Amino acid sequence: MNYPSFKFISSIFLYIALALPAYAAEITLEYIGQQVIPHDWVYRDTVVGGLSSLDYIAETGRYVAISDDRSENNPARFYELKLDFEASGFKAWHLSDMNFMKQPDGSMFPKPEFFGGKSSVDPEALRLSPAGNSYFWASEGHAKKGVNPFIREMTRSGDYIRDFAVPQKYMVAEDKGIRNNLAFEALTISADQKSIMVSTEGPLLQDGAEATVNHDAPLRLLQLDIASGQPRHEYVYNVSPVHKETLPIGNFSVSGVVDILALSADKYIVVERSFSFGAGVSVKLFLADLSAATDVLNFDSLKEKSYQPAQKTLLADIGEFGIEVDNIEGISFGKRLKDGRRSLILISDNNFRSAQVTQILVFAVNGLPAR
Repeated sequence: MNYPSFKFISSIFLYIALALPAYAAEITLEYIGQQVIPHDWVYRDTVVGGLSSLDYIAETGRYVAISDDRSENNPARFYELKLDFEASGFKAWHLSDMNFMKQPDGSMFPKPEFFGGKSSVDPEALRLSPAGNSYFWASEGHAKKGVNPFIREMTRSGDYIRDFAVPQKYMVAEDKGIRNNLAFEALTISADQKSIMVSTEGPLLQDGAEATVNHDAPLRLLQLDIASGQPRHEYVYNVSPVHKETLPIGNFSVSGVVDILALSADKYIVVERSFSFGAGVSVKLFLADLSAATDVLNFDSLKEKSYQPAQKTLLADIGEFGIEVDNIEGISFGKRLKDGRRSLILISDNNFRSAQVTQILVFAVNGLPAR
């Protein structure tokens, strides 16, 4: 989902107390730097923008990012990037490859004016498979046009392999299913490499109201088995209230989950982004602990149900790093730095608007063991 940029200014270091199953450590995020891909940058005859996810390819030391272009500017696609950074600074970025995502029949996704139901696409999330020979990716669908979301596997060059089985409760229906532009936005590979976890950005219609400045909202984290493609478990995560009231009051606002990153069997980093018209955007990282959460896979609706949601702890407010924070939508661990620390990278979706930027932020992580 897409929102305008906003400025936040504060400190450079953030200290976090983080407990994981096998260890307890104090995590320190140290801001290294950022690079910005210029507006309307052209690569292989495509406009680079709308970058809504990021993943690290250890085999090549490069990164892959999906564009959420609904084939409006160019056919749906993803890019490969080389990021040149160390603890001393973020020096440069380079685009190294681009591939189009294909439909099951081998064709590219058409422009929106030619959408005909199943041909519609809104790419939002992408991760390299554990085998390293394919990608898992998610489309948000288009609820207003009756287009359902989906989760698919494709080859490294973008050719269709298969669909995962998405439960019926996510499908577009009267008073049920996904909300428009608030469907599958986040995807990660589980720590044991046997499943994927996807998250909606906002609540399903039958689960409750969207978040406001006065209350949070229940989202679903859906776990699917990689081997079978079938759902295994599902948990509730309560996204935080909208960070500030709109200016003037009554304008558009939203709070949602835009990406997730597995840390262990039951702990995930969750990226929440809140936008409030006139007050800007807030981006925060939370630790979600699913160890005591109820499996709600068999709940068609969450209303009038008894369940335990994921526990959550604030890890980082990106606005406290002295950074002009834009529309962050992707997160990934990166290479190990020369000094032994892990790197963590965030990327923003510029919505193909000149007033926004495609921003890549790099951090060093102290105290986090190797995965």
